[in-house]
Amino acid sequence: MGGFRGREGTRLVWIALGLVIAALIALALYRYFGALLFAIFVYYATRPLYRWLDGYIDHPNVTATATILFVIVPMLAVVAYATVVALRELDQFLAASDLGAYRSLFQPYLRLAREGNIDRLRDAIAGGSGGSLGSALRQGVPSVVGQLRSIVGTVFSILAQFFLMLTFLFYLLRDDHKLRRWFYESIDYDDDIVSFTESADGDLETVFVSNVAVIAVAASVAAVSFYGLNVLSSSGAVVAVPILLSLLIGIGTLVPAVGMKIVYVPYGLLLLGVAVTTPTPLWHPFAFLALTFVVVDTIPDFFARSYLSARSGVHMGLVLLGYFLGTLAFGWWGLFFGPIVVVLAVHFADQIFPDLASDFLES
Repeated sequence: MGGFRGREGTRLVWIALGLVIAALIALALYRYFGALLFAIFVYYATRPLYRWLDGYIDHPNVTATATILFVIVPMLAVVAYATVVALRELDQFLAASDLGAYRSLFQPYLRLAREGNIDRLRDAIAGGSGGSLGSALRQGVPSVVGQLRSIVGTVFSILAQFFLMLTFLFYLLRDDHKLRRWFYESIDYDDDIVSFTESADGDLETVFVSNVAVIAVAASVAAVSFYGLNVLSSSGAVVAVPILLSLLIGIGTLVPAVGMKIVYVPYGLLLLGVAVTTPTPLWHPFAFLALTFVVVDTIPDFFARSYLSARSGVHMGLVLLGYFLGTLAFGWWGLFFGPIVVVLAVHFADQIFPDLASDFLES
């Protein structure tokens, strides 16, 4: 027991306990690390808005809630709009489809249901009389139940990730100054650490705010371009859903390497397929692709991103490399993790590594 007496022994016990607690927290966050990283991304992207609102609203909870609603409401509006468009397209497809061939399969059961003979209807379904519907139901129901369970599990997982992201974001916005003060007091305001963390913190805000700004610029330019193309077209609208497509193009700028091409190239190919198989003019898809590539894909990505990234101390090429390699290495949440690693690595190499290397060589 003598080994654990004195200040050094107590320090080892506390270090061991701290490592155990850190391991437990890491284990709890492992499955939801992506939600935490997404919250950090949104936190840096919306922190300027929070601080601006905080100057007018003297209540941190209300300010954080208002900032989050500023982000969530547009996201929900995009999802709702996309859902309405999808349902409308599905309704048009079903209305145009010939489903008469399937009606004969259900006629015996529909007749029994109209007669109100529930017992015979149950026996017919159970015995499979009147066609193959009974056997199809017996074979299909377990599969459907399994698919429903899988869908419910997926939806629950997404909702859990979304709830955790909102929770992380709320407390990061509201209590970031408390966390920063606790950390600086714990290290006794060490000059090197304070300088490193503040520089990295400022560049992370610049990088992530730039991403949101590029999304807004790309979506705005795309919307104006698509509406202008529709107005100039005398043979009908070229872009059927300009607002939705513009929002998706803006979001597509976050995708590493490919960027917004992941949205407008498939849509252009769809327009080409429609033009080939219908009387739609063939110039529609080519005009759409040319306009989007020259105007929408060049102005936001080159001018806006270059202007905004110039405010950062990190080279834009390294940031783009962080997006690309982070996504390849870690999956979807690498899109947010990669730039964080790049910013930390750049400031470590610039501020910390030279002193470490000098001390190492002198020793």
